[in-house]
Parts: sequence; C-alpha cells; structure tokens
Amino acid sequence: MKELIDEITKLTDEWYRWIGPDHHKDRDCHWHINTTWSYGNSPVYVIEHFGYIIDDQIIRTCATYEDALKTLKIILEKEIEEYRNYRNQDNDY
Repeated sequence: MKELIDEITKLTDEWYRWIGPDHHKDRDCHWHINTTWSYGNSPVYVIEHFGYIIDDQIIRTCATYEDALKTLKIILEKEIEEYRNYRNQDNDY
C-alpha cells in the first residue's frame, strides 16, 4: 500500500504543476479520503475533491481503503490527462 500512496503523492505533485501556472484556488490542490461509519455497518471510504478547476465535484465511495487509494489514483491520472489536453489545446490557439 505504501507504493500506491507514493504514486498518488507523485500524481498530486504533477496535478499541482499542471494547474499551478493558471489561476486556481487552494482547494483545487486538495484530495480527500474520509472514513465514514454508519448504523453499525462496516466503514466506507469516501473520495472527495471540491476544487474549482474540475467542473463537477468528485465524490466516490469505496468499500476498502485500498480500493479508495486505487480509485483516487485512477481519478488523478484521468484529470491530469484531461487538463494536459486542455492546456495543450489552449496553446494551439
């Protein structure tokens, strides 16, 4: 799991480097995994991102912390790719 956390840490750094040159708010740089216990059930792990750059707020629920980490990694990779494409397309004009 440490390897996965290290990969996510690198991705959050890459995310910041992509959005850093643009005007952004501090909350664009924060990604959260919260643990929720409810009604005596097993906990769930909720991935959240409430930035301004991404059009929709991101909220995903996972059954395990490891699944939440894997999902967060996928989300970050997707958002970095989309933002990279956006920036490259914007530079073409």
